[in-house]
Amino acid sequence: YNEYKSYLRMSNCAYPLPSPKEPDTPRSFRSDDFLYVESSYKTDYEDASLTPNRRLFMCLAMCLAVFSTNLVSSMCAPFYPRSAASHGIDSDLTGSILGIYYATTVIASPFMAIAMSKIGHANLLQMGLFLVGTSSLVFGGIDYLDNSVAYAVVSFILRALQGLGCAATDTAVFAIASARFNKNLGKVNSYLNSCIGISFMLGPPLGGLIYAWSNFTLPFITSSALCFASCVLVNLAFRNLRESQLAKKDSVISPKVVLTKSLHLLSRIRFSWIAVTAMFGTACTSFLDPTLEPYLEASGYNNTAIVGVFYLVRDIAFTIGTPPIGTLLDSYKFNPNIVLVIGAIIAGVGYILLGVVGIFFKVFVTVRICIALVFIGVGQAPVFSATLSAMYGEAAVLGLKQDDDFCAIIAAVQNFAFYGGLWAGSVVSGAVTYYNGFPMSTALFGTSVIGVSLLHLLIHVCVPKRITYTSLEDLESEFQY
Repeated sequence: YNEYKSYLRMSNCAYPLPSPKEPDTPRSFRSDDFLYVESSYKTDYEDASLTPNRRLFMCLAMCLAVFSTNLVSSMCAPFYPRSAASHGIDSDLTGSILGIYYATTVIASPFMAIAMSKIGHANLLQMGLFLVGTSSLVFGGIDYLDNSVAYAVVSFILRALQGLGCAATDTAVFAIASARFNKNLGKVNSYLNSCIGISFMLGPPLGGLIYAWSNFTLPFITSSALCFASCVLVNLAFRNLRESQLAKKDSVISPKVVLTKSLHLLSRIRFSWIAVTAMFGTACTSFLDPTLEPYLEASGYNNTAIVGVFYLVRDIAFTIGTPPIGTLLDSYKFNPNIVLVIGAIIAGVGYILLGVVGIFFKVFVTVRICIALVFIGVGQAPVFSATLSAMYGEAAVLGLKQDDDFCAIIAAVQNFAFYGGLWAGSVVSGAVTYYNGFPMSTALFGTSVIGVSLLHLLIHVCVPKRITYTSLEDLESEFQY
């Protein structure tokens, strides 16, 4: 085998090499259990300390990290507009303050790949949790500001810092999932997204309950304490683990390298359209935020608790539907692109049903809206769970070296698509609804989501994969023999 490799180097050929026979895998190390599977490429992560219990601890720490950061973003939704109005802040500025969270995350996510290569995954994750917890703790004191300008400026800055911390946390978490659990990426990704769904589901009612029981400050103290606890747990879970970037100072990637590799990926239509479909799919989450409550109030639903129940139906459907997607991707080896397309189509059908209810049907409106929201929640589960696997699979054949920087860039592109869709959905929703009304705008949006998904399927079927390698060494290190 070594002589054959030497011959290929001497003759400058690039034919596939026969792989040596691998020893049988012990029964306790099953390929369908993410607790036992090592990375498919060799990095400094393959440490003897990664026992099954250690892997479980790492996974639990990552789940708690994404739960706590997303809980901060959703916990203030029921009571912050009321506090802002009492300080003389109008609703438009309040929406901008809440929306800067997503805008900051979109802008900061690509730069987190650079920071991750310099300080490591675990350190970036802890820094993000600490930043979110600290800004949330300070946010709890802005209710004592009497000046409306100071209130708005401080709220804007602290909300942006929360988005920056969320960008660091989410990018680090999904990069760790790609690096340490890449053979069972679907399962781990589904668990992480389930925790995100639970945080969005519990955040508003929990924040409203704590606010009603105490004051403006206590909900933020609670969420910041959870972030600090998650930071401690992450430190314990990732302690004494070697990270290749920390061991090699010359491996720090520059902004130019990140931009070059990102453009190399996005220049391929198969990869870039995954990001487009993910943006439209995640926009289904935020498209209803500015418009559903006014529409229901105009339809006679004056009780805000009823509106909360509608959102709860959607979030429950998303949380329940996410874990099975990981099983489909890993145990049954479903194509993540097909799963992503099916999920986006289901969410689009839910929006069309929501529009049809407002246009044609005037009876059993509550039941019909609940059914439409179940479709939206179930459709979002494959979008959030399959995007990272789809991007990872497509990027793996484009000639990029599958190392830690590779995982960081993929995670950054995914976060850019996710939070870009969340931000764009809320912004576009208000403008489209203003000109077309709620029923027609939801039907048009659902139709556009289905159209983008079908175009994704057409590209996936018709456009061939283009495997590009720059040298024989790249071929030997990247190709799966």
